[in-house]
Amino acid sequence: MRVLFTVLAWLPLPVLQGLGRFIGWLLWISNSSRKRVGLINIAHCLPELSAAEQARIVRASLAQEFMTYVETARVWLGPARAVREGVREWRNIEVLDRAFAQGKGVILLTLHQGAFEAVAIPMSASYPFYGLYKPQKGALNDLSLRGRCRFGGRMVKAEAGVRRAALPLLAEGLGVYYMPDHDPPEGRGVFVPFLGVPAHTPTLIARLVAESGAPVVFMWGERLPGARGYIGHYLEAPAGIYDPDVLISTAAMNAGLERCVRACPEQYWWGYKRFRRRPPGEPDFYRH
Repeated sequence: MRVLFTVLAWLPLPVLQGLGRFIGWLLWISNSSRKRVGLINIAHCLPELSAAEQARIVRASLAQEFMTYVETARVWLGPARAVREGVREWRNIEVLDRAFAQGKGVILLTLHQGAFEAVAIPMSASYPFYGLYKPQKGALNDLSLRGRCRFGGRMVKAEAGVRRAALPLLAEGLGVYYMPDHDPPEGRGVFVPFLGVPAHTPTLIARLVAESGAPVVFMWGERLPGARGYIGHYLEAPAGIYDPDVLISTAAMNAGLERCVRACPEQYWWGYKRFRRRPPGEPDFYRH
């Protein structure tokens, strides 16, 4: 694993992105499960688009997802200057500055879209962010810690739970970084709309906001065409995310994530089974 990552880390970005694009193409022509799941998801989430446009977006999404995987070695271990200068623009980053100015810490939310780590890791050179993680086995854990901390970011074990790890950091005025676009375990989520579909969504952020009073900022990393680098996008959270009602707050969080997706649907990872868990009485979303 270390040898593979070291080799990939020093390959030119066009080569890495070409490899990711090729893997995505193979998954498309082989009618892989990720392709099938992606087409089901987008048909429900963006029904206003034609079938041809939906297929185009899903095909592009597969390439974008695997570009992210193969770029990871470069972002973690590659030439520091190239990684920093790869972010061509920090769009609306004043949103993040205003959030930190409140002195209550910042909850930065991102999602599986575009090149999130290619933006987040260089950002940590200028802002005091902590990533929350559960240790993995083997060399990948050490590689990820080394890469994610290379510019000053910090990682904190969340073995006792993300909430317990995050609250003390927010109380110190620091930032915590989290990806909430997943289906949490039973009992840790509620069903609220995401792109028009009820989605089992973690209530963690609603509880963190209520207990800490910290502002929330959304971020996603746009991958520019032609291996020209990335743009970091920063968005203010919908006002409803600060509502004490967990359902209202969690629905507002999904609305913020949806805004990111709609800005560039080709770079969202449509192949994930986001709607696997269903409200009582609803059929299996992916059965057909």
